[in-house]
Amino acid sequence: MKPLHAFAFIIVILGCFFCYKGFSKPESVCTIGIIQTASHPALDQARDGFMTEIRRLSNHKVDFVIQNAEGSLSQAHIIAESFHTHKKIKAIFAIGTPAVLAAAKAEKQKPLFIAAVSDPESLGIIHPGTNICGTTDQVNTDAQAELILKLVPTVQTVSILYNPGENNSQIMVTKMQQSLEKRGLKNATFGVHAENEIAQTVAAAARKGEVILIPNDNLLAGAMTLVAKEALKKKCPLFVSDIALVEKGALAAQGAEYSDLGKNTAEMAHKVLSGESPEKVGIVHPSSSKLIVNQSVLDALEIIHVR
Repeated sequence: MKPLHAFAFIIVILGCFFCYKGFSKPESVCTIGIIQTASHPALDQARDGFMTEIRRLSNHKVDFVIQNAEGSLSQAHIIAESFHTHKKIKAIFAIGTPAVLAAAKAEKQKPLFIAAVSDPESLGIIHPGTNICGTTDQVNTDAQAELILKLVPTVQTVSILYNPGENNSQIMVTKMQQSLEKRGLKNATFGVHAENEIAQTVAAAARKGEVILIPNDNLLAGAMTLVAKEALKKKCPLFVSDIALVEKGALAAQGAEYSDLGKNTAEMAHKVLSGESPEKVGIVHPSSSKLIVNQSVLDALEIIHVR
């Protein structure tokens, strides 16, 4: 091959190489770290709703690094710190109050999307210039009190069961007490710190009140089958704040659909990843709630449901 022809051949080969490597550069993929407080239906539904919708909105140009703290606060902080230092992770989605608090402490720069938090404002994480936005699962406690009166009109005292170690539970208990007291109902609170305390605490709560009410509580949600079993054993109607837990044996719930909250958070995340500031996107409250009643439990308790 003549030198001139050889040079031309090299130019053609290099041109093809650069066209492939440079001008045909693939579109970038955004990696989102997902940290979940624990495993139970509400948080799982929020996660799945978020992932499905953000994939759709981004035309599937998104990857996920998914970690579950399995109820451990120390593990939540370890995961949050690893997401902060992970160079490929460009944003974080935190599900549940403990996960959100851990992520907010570790990450001040990357966008932080949240869901399944009862009262984000009270946590001190929403402020001017915040990197946080998302949805809250705040329950309408007035509607809960009305539901209790409708299904159990003879009720005088409501026992509230919760984990004192969960910030979101404490906040909701206060609001529940206010709603109950406005309607002339007495209340008594019972703290549960571990699953092995559930049976005896449910028994004590059933002796004190005619019904049991539970806020959005990760510990009790994870053990709802046991909680519901013990409540039914005592013939005590059990009201919860997460509609997904009714199928676990609770009598009734009125609240948000968590898959919808996950979807809504994904819509907000897409706005931020497209250039809007988290502060401008803000925190969105549920626009609607659903009422779910467990007919088999209703029958077992011999309660007549007036629609």
